[in-house]
Amino acid sequence: MSSNVEPRTFGHGTMEGNRDVEACKATLGDAFQAVTTSGEVSMGSAAGAEIPSELQELIKQAEASGWHRDVAEEAIRQLARELLGARGASFD
Repeated sequence: MSSNVEPRTFGHGTMEGNRDVEACKATLGDAFQAVTTSGEVSMGSAAGAEIPSELQELIKQAEASGWHRDVAEEAIRQLARELLGARGASFD
């Protein structure tokens, strides 16, 4: 059965899994760096299940731009993991 529904386009991506996360990461990257520069945000928490309150505002901004919450959360987790990796931290 075919669908007449077009993929929904939000911000700079579409609701298509990993490509969406990568596009959302690109969109949130500068704001993420600005928030995390202070060093007061727990990157370990952000990389895991609990996204710190300091980063919740980024999720709200992403949602307001049309990104799905799950996509924004995963984008933030990946940005945090990348930052931890750049700092030489180990995480699971």
